Amino acid sequence: MSMVGETLAAERRRQGKTIADVEAGTMIMGRMIDAIEHGRYESLPSPVYVKGYLQSYAKFLGLEERPILDAYKKETSQIDAEERLRLPDRAVVVGRDQLHAIPMRTWLIALGVVVALGLVLWAISGLTGSSDIPATIPPETSSTAETTDAPAPGESTDTSAAADSVVPTPADEGFTLTVTVDEGAASWLRVTVDGLNAYEGTLSGGGSKEWVVTDLATVLIGKPGSVSVTRDGVEVPIETADGRGSVTLSASGE
Repeated sequence: MSMVGETLAAERRRQGKTIADVEAGTMIMGRMIDAIEHGRYESLPSPVYVKGYLQSYAKFLGLEERPILDAYKKETSQIDAEERLRLPDRAVVVGRDQLHAIPMRTWLIALGVVVALGLVLWAISGLTGSSDIPATIPPETSSTAETTDAPAPGESTDTSAAADSVVPTPADEGFTLTVTVDEGAASWLRVTVDGLNAYEGTLSGGGSKEWVVTDLATVLIGKPGSVSVTRDGVEVPIETADGRGSVTLSASGE
């Protein structure tokens, strides 16, 4: 078990919460939570996604996010650039029969080259606007303004924490998910895309939202009779129970 996973798991157990509780509160799939707690990073998506998961998990448990992210970087050998630029304590000796110490001046020149290269790479990364924190998934279309309404009993309306960790999905993979509310109606919705919360709130009549899904999507619906769900433009059936609706779609079609 990794230090990061042990810290999160210990705090979860101290609060009396199960993995299912964390899954419901963060919209992170249970198998990913288990992999995080046991340090199985090789079974998780790219580091950008993992950092988003760690932020959501830490926020759910009320822990500070930065120490968790710093510990994750150390565990995955993301060594600080200053450590890599540190001068050796003594001159390097080459040769086996004759000892020839490399002059310190040579080391200083080499260091200058490495520092210059690091500055160039830093400038390039700044121009490309890269970020370690995943961006929020924006709905690609919205035909009408949204209204805020009370959720169905037992459902949470706080979407800020989950939305902060959602990552945009490439448009050339997976399938397009579209959710539309009938004219003159309104319905509470929760949309999960690739294990992260993409939308939660009340969509007014005639409103429509769209996402690109690469792995798995689920839609929870307060008023299924007023909502239609399509996959690549083809309407899919909505399962109903206790007056609510749900749809689960995977990229593999299973």
